[in-house]
Amino acid sequence: MKIIFVDAENVGFKGLEAIKSNINDKVFVFSKIESIQSYSEQKLFLCLSDYPDGTNQADFYIIAYLARVLASVSKVEKQAIDFTLYSNDVNLINAFKFQCELLGAKSHIVSFKQDNNTTNVVCDISKSPKSETIKKKILNMLNQPAGLFDIQTSLKLSKPVFSKAVNELVKDNKIHRVSNTGKNWVQIKHA
Repeated sequence: MKIIFVDAENVGFKGLEAIKSNINDKVFVFSKIESIQSYSEQKLFLCLSDYPDGTNQADFYIIAYLARVLASVSKVEKQAIDFTLYSNDVNLINAFKFQCELLGAKSHIVSFKQDNNTTNVVCDISKSPKSETIKKKILNMLNQPAGLFDIQTSLKLSKPVFSKAVNELVKDNKIHRVSNTGKNWVQIKHA
């Protein structure tokens, strides 16, 4: 059995789509973005969004939730359960591993960037300038229609930096507005 924690504010839809779980696994998704919440509901994942706004609040909630789960399972169950975290946040990954080791549980990390400390690298994001990384993060979050304000908020980017990245994605014909609403944007799928 797996208990999966998804830092969706960090890994976006790419992280959700990469989850390999079955009906017996528990998947906790941490996000305040409505489109991620809807997707999670469709997949029967539990989406947790009742944490305060602010820097690292989702990370604190993930560790608190992990500690709560670890405290509620027996020593035998801790050995049988694979505690998995989907995140690119090195500080969160270290805290997650520490909590699992402290209480004798197996941990598994799924990250989407090259890092020697992760146990499973799903996608190798080559070293690139910060703007390229920002554009990739935005693009990954637009697998499903979403509002740009929600994405900007979850990435914790200033308006000028975010706007520049969005304008470049539009110019490169990688994203466009969803025609029926005008407020949401989506990734353009190229054949």
